[in-house]
Amino acid sequence: MKAAADGAPPQPLSAEQQRHRGHALLAAMLGMFLDGYDLSIIAVALLPLGNVWHLQATGTGTLMAMALLGALVGALLGGPLTDRFGRRKLLFPNIFLYIFGAIVSALSPNLAALCLGRFLIGLAVGMDYPLVATIVAEYSSAERRGNRFAWVNLAWYVGALLSSVVGWSLLALGPESWRWMLGSAAIPAIFLLWVRQRLPESPRWLARTGRTDAAQVALAHLQPQWSAERIAETLRQYQGKRRRTWRALLQHPWRRRLVLSVLPWFCLDVVALGIGLYFPVVLRQQGFAASNGAAAAINAAFLVISALGIAFILPRLDRWGRIPLQVAGFSLMTLGLALFAGFMLLHSLPGIYIGCALYAFGVGIGPGVTVFALAVEIFPTELRASAAGIATAVSRLGAVVSAALFPVLERVWGLPSVLVAMALVSAVGAAVTIRYAVESRQKTLENLENDG
Repeated sequence: MKAAADGAPPQPLSAEQQRHRGHALLAAMLGMFLDGYDLSIIAVALLPLGNVWHLQATGTGTLMAMALLGALVGALLGGPLTDRFGRRKLLFPNIFLYIFGAIVSALSPNLAALCLGRFLIGLAVGMDYPLVATIVAEYSSAERRGNRFAWVNLAWYVGALLSSVVGWSLLALGPESWRWMLGSAAIPAIFLLWVRQRLPESPRWLARTGRTDAAQVALAHLQPQWSAERIAETLRQYQGKRRRTWRALLQHPWRRRLVLSVLPWFCLDVVALGIGLYFPVVLRQQGFAASNGAAAAINAAFLVISALGIAFILPRLDRWGRIPLQVAGFSLMTLGLALFAGFMLLHSLPGIYIGCALYAFGVGIGPGVTVFALAVEIFPTELRASAAGIATAVSRLGAVVSAALFPVLERVWGLPSVLVAMALVSAVGAAVTIRYAVESRQKTLENLENDG
């Protein structure tokens, strides 16, 4: 179903509309799939790699931080480039860079070369994040936009789960299995190049940048049953009252929205990326898993729990709203991490797994989806990707710090104390969400912009 821009009752989508929106959704989902695949495959690859290269805590932290650092730089570049040159022109360079980085990683003769390969992959992923989020926002109807964001983030977990299965399978190849794991990321990237070939430019971006004729053609292509009058009226709404520069993000009311899009995502990545990157290694070192294969399998099980959380909110996100679910998700993360730490001190393995399950489910029902949606929905068209780029970059800054410090702090503080600190970060994410709440549920992007 779609909502008419002029307030008319929703009408069934035609087969052609379903095909175009489905194509855009698939292109966005595969972009997130690559990120989930890459970030999770390195967690499994670290099991044999750490033994082969005898990595210490500092070397491990540096390696794990490189892709996240690349994503930080890529997001800062990709957001403004997407707003400046359009959504379509950034579809392919990002993926070519990703493929090159995967090849460099697989063939690395030393840690320095591997760090370079990981940085290139992160650069590509960072440039793609604001692009993917913007595509979902601008190619979805208001009443289904949250559902689409949930599907895209579910694709991240599909990628993460598949990489866990692939990594677990490739462990049998021995000490050099990590090369095959990291190189395997190029395969889904090649498929994504083919999928993105036919994705059209955003009518919203074309209209806002003064390309009215091209916007009219694009909108007529996406909405073939609309009359010429309705297309013209919709384009007038897309054009808005005035264009804004990036400085507007630092002014009221966009500054408040920027805080909402940046800080909770920062908190999520400090916690989720720190734990996610090292979870298989922690399981093995703490004696929670009897082998590398068992550690990979347990890690996959908790990824499934997060994916089930997203599946739970798929039909509900557009009815319940982003803000309530984000608060609930962060709260569950806080509780789960606190239980994880407490049951570690009590040496209760069932309790530890309960805490991990609550934490994983909290990520899925809340910030694992909602931070991604809010980063683009609540901003005007000409700043949408730039705002998402800033949010992604700041979140990756948190992830870089977490990835670099997690093994060091675990050694100095002990794992229970690190988990308590991360529980507090999750609680901050909930508090910031409540303080700066802007609900985007079932509102058109133009209405959200006019509310500002």
